[in-house]
Order: sequence, then structure tokens, then C-alpha cells
Amino acid sequence: MIITLLICWLTLPHRIAASQAPNPQPVDAMTGTWVLDRSRSEGLTGGLNGAEIQLVVERQGVELSVEQVVRIRGRQVPAQPLRYRLDGRDSTAEVVRPLAGTLELAARLLEKGRVLDLKSTISGDDQGKPVTLETRETWELIEKGAQLQIVRVREWNGRTQQSKLVFRRP
Repeated sequence: MIITLLICWLTLPHRIAASQAPNPQPVDAMTGTWVLDRSRSEGLTGGLNGAEIQLVVERQGVELSVEQVVRIRGRQVPAQPLRYRLDGRDSTAEVVRPLAGTLELAARLLEKGRVLDLKSTISGDDQGKPVTLETRETWELIEKGAQLQIVRVREWNGRTQQSKLVFRRP
């Protein structure tokens, strides 16, 4: 009995420290630099069809920063990181693409953090007509975490475009 109490007393600081240590979440495995695997991707249209696409994902606390670096015919298209909050609160970003205005950003972790659901919405004016563009992305690691699959659905003016993007580590 005394030995059991002594062992519990000696290991108590280690157990307390372990319980307070931040637990890495599956979304942390999505961070880093990813390059588009064109052979496994589907639904790329327009300028993105022949573009080189790199995804840079960083996490700081409850903030997830996502930057899509696009090169078309060797030239980099201007981009800015979008910052999503993982604590359930929405965020905003001032952008000039795809429309000029305020982009509303929302993120949710699903399936115990294995799936990341990102949503962005912007309303603006396109050639004198009001338009709302909503993009929803579902992120999931596949191939034992070696690849990142993003299913992207974009809706605007009654039209829908869907693509599947598969990224790998460089």
C-alpha cells in the first residue's frame, strides 16, 4: 500500500503535465507545403487547367492560414493567405479576387478533426450585375496522410462547379 501511494505521488507531476500538454489534432498533419498532383485531380477549368498549384498551410493556435500559390505559364498569380479560425468563429479578408470586397470565411472540423470543412462567401458586382460566390472545400488526408484531397464546390448565379484536387508533399 505504501509503495503504491509512493508511486502515485512520484508520478503525479508527470501525469498532470501530460494532461495539460496540447494534443496534436489531425488538422495539424495538413499543415506544410503541398503541390497539386494533376494526374489524380479532376475538374480543373480555365487558367487553372494548365497551372502549377502549390498550397501552403500553416497553423498558429486557433488560426489556419491557407495560401494557394498559382503559376500560369511560369508567372505567379498574385495571392494572399486566407486565415480561417478553428474555434467556431468566422473571420473576414479583404480581397480583389475572385471579386473585390470582403470575403467571409468559416471553418469546421468534422469526424473528430479528420475532415476540415472550409467555406468562403463574397458578394459583389460583376460587369454591373450583383453576384454572390460561395466556395465550400472539404479537406481530408488520404493514402495514410501522404496526400491531401480537397473537394471544392463553387456556386454562383445558379451555376455550380465541382473539382477534386489531390496534393502531395514536394
